[in-house]
Amino acid sequence: METGHGGTRIICFGDSITEAGEFPHEQRWPTILQRLLDARWPGGFEVHNRGVSNNTSAQAFDRFAADVLPLLPGVMLIEFGFNDANVPDWARVPRVAVDEFRKNLREFQRIALNSGGQCVFVINHSIGEVTGRQGNGENYRDNVAPYNIAIRDLAVTLNTPYIDLPAAMAARSVDVNDFVAEDKLHLSQHGNQLYAELILEGLQATILSPGNTHASSGA
Repeated sequence: METGHGGTRIICFGDSITEAGEFPHEQRWPTILQRLLDARWPGGFEVHNRGVSNNTSAQAFDRFAADVLPLLPGVMLIEFGFNDANVPDWARVPRVAVDEFRKNLREFQRIALNSGGQCVFVINHSIGEVTGRQGNGENYRDNVAPYNIAIRDLAVTLNTPYIDLPAAMAARSVDVNDFVAEDKLHLSQHGNQLYAELILEGLQATILSPGNTHASSGA
């Protein structure tokens, strides 16, 4: 089921954070983002949820042609890293190395631009203290940190807009324990609402800023 109903496409391309499959459709942040956009620019945007639980950027690369390419051109929000960084108990290395992760994101950005669309990287939200140690002996939060750094560095290198969720959460004094569910990683119901608001604020600060063609598409 799609959230959109016409206008410029916003493609939410990510993992379980984007899919938000633990919640009914209307409570997922891409659906909430659609409502927020409709309130500001009625009929101006069409939000598509292309999140798949447990996906790494490599798995997303394999489904890109079927899930994302037909929707381009549009604004592609790219949210990956949590699964890439995961080091299973039986392993010593992450599911997707940082260099490969960076390469995959670079390719997503290239395809979006070559298709006449735009790309916005999402630096993943702050998480709580996930219990236990991963296969490499580190905690999960420390394993994720280099991937968020890679997203920011790549965005700067490619001169591509990005939404820094940890910074946005800090600016709002968001309580992480309220933002995430009991597992300290996935979004709570309230977290989905806040996530959508922070994404919209990020879009308004970048591609929807005054003078951008998208900002007036539904005015």
